[in-house]
Amino acid sequence: MNNQPRKLAGLLCGTVIALALGSQASAAASDKPEFASGGTLKVCTAGDFPPMQYYKNPGDAELIGFEVDVVNAIAKQWGAKAEFVVGDFKGLLPSLDSQRCDLVASGIMITPARLEKYDGVPYFGSHVVLLVPSTDEETKTPEDMSGKLMAIEAGTTYEKTVADLNATLASAGKDPVDMQTYPSASGVIEQILVGRAASTITQDTTAAFRMMQMPDRLKIAYTYDESETYGIYMRKNPEDRRMAKEAIEALQQSGEMKALLAKWSLPATSTDVAHD
Repeated sequence: MNNQPRKLAGLLCGTVIALALGSQASAAASDKPEFASGGTLKVCTAGDFPPMQYYKNPGDAELIGFEVDVVNAIAKQWGAKAEFVVGDFKGLLPSLDSQRCDLVASGIMITPARLEKYDGVPYFGSHVVLLVPSTDEETKTPEDMSGKLMAIEAGTTYEKTVADLNATLASAGKDPVDMQTYPSASGVIEQILVGRAASTITQDTTAAFRMMQMPDRLKIAYTYDESETYGIYMRKNPEDRRMAKEAIEALQQSGEMKALLAKWSLPATSTDVAHD
């Protein structure tokens, strides 16, 4: 019996499979931004926004945080290792122009003005919240703060939020909120913990960090409708943006993003945002 045709068919089949696998490997290798092809992904960040990115202890060399974990996961998809370049917040986006970094990830808002010059992929939605002691079972809405003391960080937009609330309370014939400002966020939290203040207004990210620091001492009583969308910025390039978007979506679809939110005590719906 002549086995030659069978051998030839086997060789041809093996060649086709090898070519297909080679083509898939080539596609996988090339489906990442050129700036990550060298194995290092340089990421600019301010490194001072817990629990997004921060140093756990003074003098630490390694950043930790939710956003750090997300960027590391993206870099892993691209076969690269993230290298964080820490600098002043105002200089982060210009660092893309000077090619000091490839991405900017620093709890930075997606805005039309920024998108005119840079590409950005939204991936995280942050809300303003009302933070109260964990023992407070009565507060359900901001109006429940009528006649009570609220501690607010000086110079923040939350001062206007309280002013607007007082206008609403006045129109309803209710006592206004007694607002007391403090120079730091930690000072505000201290007033709540010692019982001098009934609440404060802050971002859910900051609230998550404080609740992680002091388990069972604080809780979110109310979440405002207003939101801010954070994203990852890069230099203008449609293909690079597409690959960054797909990397973020892969983390969302696999459930890894949800696991990271739980790890950092962030709201489970924080990353349920449109990526376009």
